[in-house]
Amino acid sequence: MARELRSDITGLRAFAVISVTLYHLFKVLDPKGELFSGGFLGVDVFFVISGYLMTMIIMRGLGKGNFSLYDFYKRRAKRICPALFFTVLLFLGLAFIFLSPNEVMRMSREAFYALLFISNVYFTNNVDYFNNHALDQPFLHTWSLSVEWQFYLLYPWLLILLTRIKPLSSTKALARTILVLTVLCFVVACVYTEVSPRAAYYMLPSRAFELLMGAVAYFYPWSKIQAYLQNRTADSGSSGSAGSSSSSSSAGTASSDSLAESLWQRIKPVHLEALGLVILVVSLFVVNDHSGWPTASAFLPMVGAYICIAAGNKQSLLGNVVFQKLGLWSYAIYLVHWPTLIFTTKLGIEQELQFIGLSVVIVILGVLLHYAIERRRNYGYVMLALYFIGGCGGSYHLWSTGARYRLDHDVTRYAQYGGHGVPFDGEINAIGDLNRKPDFILMGDSFARHYALDLIDRGLHVVTVFTDGCYSFGNHVNLDADGNIKAKCEPRYQAQLDAIKQYPDLPVVLAQDWPRYSKSLIDKTTGEKVDVSDYEQVLTEDLKGFIADSGALQGREVYILGTPRQSVYDLGTACTYLHLLDSAPSLALANNFTCKLSAPLHDIELNALLEKVVVDNSAKYLDPNAAICTDGVCELITGRYIPVFQDGLHYSWGGSIKVNSYILSRIGVAQGKVRTDFEDEIFSNDKGERHRLYAPDAKPRTLATEATAQ
Repeated sequence: MARELRSDITGLRAFAVISVTLYHLFKVLDPKGELFSGGFLGVDVFFVISGYLMTMIIMRGLGKGNFSLYDFYKRRAKRICPALFFTVLLFLGLAFIFLSPNEVMRMSREAFYALLFISNVYFTNNVDYFNNHALDQPFLHTWSLSVEWQFYLLYPWLLILLTRIKPLSSTKALARTILVLTVLCFVVACVYTEVSPRAAYYMLPSRAFELLMGAVAYFYPWSKIQAYLQNRTADSGSSGSAGSSSSSSSAGTASSDSLAESLWQRIKPVHLEALGLVILVVSLFVVNDHSGWPTASAFLPMVGAYICIAAGNKQSLLGNVVFQKLGLWSYAIYLVHWPTLIFTTKLGIEQELQFIGLSVVIVILGVLLHYAIERRRNYGYVMLALYFIGGCGGSYHLWSTGARYRLDHDVTRYAQYGGHGVPFDGEINAIGDLNRKPDFILMGDSFARHYALDLIDRGLHVVTVFTDGCYSFGNHVNLDADGNIKAKCEPRYQAQLDAIKQYPDLPVVLAQDWPRYSKSLIDKTTGEKVDVSDYEQVLTEDLKGFIADSGALQGREVYILGTPRQSVYDLGTACTYLHLLDSAPSLALANNFTCKLSAPLHDIELNALLEKVVVDNSAKYLDPNAAICTDGVCELITGRYIPVFQDGLHYSWGGSIKVNSYILSRIGVAQGKVRTDFEDEIFSNDKGERHRLYAPDAKPRTLATEATAQ
């Protein structure tokens, strides 16, 4: 079947894989950037292409009377499964060598669902594509393969059924039915995105219209439309001439019909393909997923993809050797590009490779996978056994065990999330030494809670109101990824005010991941969703309201914390585990690439607005980055190998210590017992053997000591 593929479709595959790969490269190198905001459309274009090819295969088989479901599924499996299997094998092998047990377990779970082509269901329930955590899922991209396979399971049956229903069995009736289904599915997708954005992104019902758009390209190619328009024009001209051949109006009609017919004839496939490509290229820069995806904005790129395929340009504008080769390798490149980006960033290699280096590595891996595995079609029962027993069975085993026999002791507790085990039920709680007078009130989301364990360790008494992933103020509250308000979120604002009223003499500290909620707020009064472009104004109003409600204008000490600069990819934790694994490959990677004491981290632009609003309204602004960052370069490791960031976003227990000292000094609260030594952390495995994470004579590393060493 590969021989029947047209150069324009192969070139369009190249366009799709280039788009999605560049989009993800930009996401990796600049997570906050908006350049190439519509690059994710490459996946949508792949869906259209797939829908076209599957329709062509099925309809040709049905037309000849020799279509076989068994052969159809066998060919699809030989085309897709071996390359996927070896991709999973490669990156699970790397995870086995370099990653922590928890990461191996999570990655193996993803692999298991990917190999069964239900990873889209798994990610719907576990991962928000629009959240930073999505950048930590090596097999996240396999959701699209799952959607395609689910489409393959249903679509042939649909076409078989329609061709056996007599009123729909003709090609014309079938084409109209498919067109109507495509429009209906598009409407369903737009509504589904409003109701459940996360599910809409991953699931077949909201992606079916893209695959069906390919079917529309099969049933309505430009050659057929052109012939229809020319016939309509000719028929119109004939009827007009017969009625009044001698009149001037008749002559005018004939002339206009001739002009129209000439116009249809002048529109060549190359013109249409050029138009379709222009639409797609423009879409890459003007379309975004800020309101979820797919939305009504999907209409533009889907029409562009349809035009490119329906044009049927035999001398394709994408027929050059570069696009043809990239199109040939596109599936393999797509398979390896995302896990390659994840691994290189997890292990700190991307900083050495940068954009060009990463691109080259991805293409090389894709080419090797294509020629070594994908292009072969002689796979049989041995591959089938390997796929299910070795692939599914092996990934399930690693999912269950995490290969903990590589690492039989746990990482120090100071490397864990700084709020682990602390209540976050949105109610008023107290932590620390409850026998002493409370020191201050701390409230907010998980970016407030990550300070808690160190505050407890210091022996302070802190009143808390925490709800993770929650923006709760007087007029606005956030929706979760499924479009719902968390049960404990909306009441948190009142709980915060109650705590402030209950402890009238205590300083108030509020901390949030402020940029996180720009796409998910609704107005409590109207129930309407806040547009992303209005977020800064809404945030300003809510902060003013909170500051007034908390009594800052009457002299209450109210402190608003900015958002920490975030590493996103947590090199500190990777460094810790590479040393714990204690193998020659892990130590070589740690010593040469991963274990960086500090690194430049992106500025949080919203913090500038936050500071201005807070100061202008009689409260005080605190920047946690001031404690661990100098000129934008921030600590990644404290002690010897304790990560400052537990997950690339939040502070670890050890990482929060220096920031807490800064906060306490600014709000006028005594420091308490400040931990400075982590070297006494000893671990025990199941055999009773004791292990030390750090050498007994190791000195804690700081920015100051490294600067001295340099």
